[in-house]
Amino acid sequence: RIWRAERFSWWFTSIMHNFDDEGAINGKLQQAELDYLMHSEAGLKTIAENYVGLPLDFGK
Repeated sequence: RIWRAERFSWWFTSIMHNFDDEGAINGKLQQAELDYLMHSEAGLKTIAENYVGLPLDFGK
């Protein structure tokens, strides 16, 4: 569970922040991913489940 939370934290940070050393292609990929997540029921559910915390018995 801890590693899943760690992975979500890394992933969410990577799509919510722009980093100067990343090229234009990464910015376009980041925007495409955000667009999908914000306009997809599955994407919104993924963010919600992970942001508030997965159940303690998740993955068992």
